[in-house]
Amino acid sequence: MARKLWPMAYRFHRRHKSDSIGPYGNDPAISLATGQKRDAAKALLAQESPADPSSDIQFGRHRYAAERPFSMWIDEWLTEKKTEKIKRGRLVTVRSPQTIALLERWAGYLKSRFGKLYRQDITRSDVLAFFRAMQSEGRLETRDRVHSIGEQVCDYADLEGDGYNPFRACKKQLAANVSTPRPGVTDPQDVIRLFRLIMPPWEKARFGDVVGDALRLDALTIPRPGMINEMEWTEVDWDAKRWTIRAAKMKAGWDHVVPLSRQALAILRRVQQINGHRRYVFACAKDAPLSNATLCHRLRALGIDTKTEHCAHGFRTTFSTLCHHEEFKEAKAWDGDVIELQLAHLDSGSVKAIYRRHGPLALIGSRAKLMQHWADRVDGLADPKKIKSFAQPPIVQERGSQAAACSSDV
Repeated sequence: MARKLWPMAYRFHRRHKSDSIGPYGNDPAISLATGQKRDAAKALLAQESPADPSSDIQFGRHRYAAERPFSMWIDEWLTEKKTEKIKRGRLVTVRSPQTIALLERWAGYLKSRFGKLYRQDITRSDVLAFFRAMQSEGRLETRDRVHSIGEQVCDYADLEGDGYNPFRACKKQLAANVSTPRPGVTDPQDVIRLFRLIMPPWEKARFGDVVGDALRLDALTIPRPGMINEMEWTEVDWDAKRWTIRAAKMKAGWDHVVPLSRQALAILRRVQQINGHRRYVFACAKDAPLSNATLCHRLRALGIDTKTEHCAHGFRTTFSTLCHHEEFKEAKAWDGDVIELQLAHLDSGSVKAIYRRHGPLALIGSRAKLMQHWADRVDGLADPKKIKSFAQPPIVQERGSQAAACSSDV
C-alpha cells in the first residue's frame, strides 16, 4: 500500500514546484510536525534572498542518510569489496569468495563491538582497549586485519571530510606484530620422521582419509596449502598430468601449473572414487573447500608441533631447502629458477622474466622431472624398502643460455 504524504506547492524563481512535507494522518503529533515543516518552508521563501525549500529538504535527507550506525557502513563497504576490480599481475579480476568470507569474518569483530555506534561516537580509547584485549590473547594477526578494516570503513564513512578516524589515531599505541617464518623441517632425520608419519593411512580417519590424502598431495606438489583446500577436479588435466591453478586463486595473480608425479596421480585417482562427483577434490561432509586449519589439525594429531616444528606451509620450506642443496655425481644441483618457478616465487628478476616470456608452462619439462624426483625421494624417505628412482636434474644453466633452456622446455 502506497504511503500517503502531504504535498506542498509553491513558486520559486517563477517556476512551479512541489514537494512532500510529511506523512498524512490523523495523529495530532504528525499534523503538528507537518505544519512546522510547512511554516519553515514558507519562511525560506519569504526571506530577502529566498531559498528553495525543496533543496533544503533534500539536504536534510542526505544528512540523515549519512548519519548511520557503523554496522551499516561496514555492510556497504563489504558490498563494494565484493565487486571491486583488483589487479593481480597481468589479470584484473574480483576478489575470490574465500577472500570475501575472510573480510566478513574480520568485519564481524567490528560489528559486535562498534556496530550500534555512530562513527563520531567511537572513541580512540574504546578502540585502543578493544585491540589491546586482542593482543593480550596473542591474536596479533587478527588484530591487524580487523584494525585495517576499521580504518578503511571509517574513511569510507567520512562523507564530510572531517578526517575523524579513531582507528588510525591509536595505531602507534599498539604493539608491533613481528612476523616469524612458518616452521618447516629441514634436518634429514626430522624430514624422515615427518614423511613416515604422514604417508601411511591414518586409522582414526573418517571419510576415506580424504584429509590425509590432501596432506600427502600437499607434500608432493608443494603449493600453498590454500590451493590444496580449494582444488577442483576441473583443474586436473589427466592426459597432460598437470594441475593448473587459476590466477584468481594465486597470491601473485598468475596462472600456475603443477606437474603431477605418478604418486600424486595415484592419490587423486584414490580420492576420485570418493569425491569424483563433487566440485572440490578434498571436500568432506559437504561439497566445500577444507578449512584453512584442517591440514595443520592433522599434523598436530600425528604429534607434530605446527607452531615450532612444521606446519602445512612448511612443506615448501622442506622442498626448497633440500632441492637447493642437493649434490649429484653428474650434476651440481637443480637449477634455482626451476625450483623458484615451481614454488610460484616470481620475486627475482630472472624468474619473472622467464614467466613473462613463456607463461605458466615456462621450464615445464625440467619442472616435471623435478616433481617426479621429489615424489620418488619422499617415497624413499617414507619407506626405505622402496626403490629410489631419482630423476637426474638438469645441469645448472649459465645465465646467458637461460632463454634457450626456456624455449626447449615450453
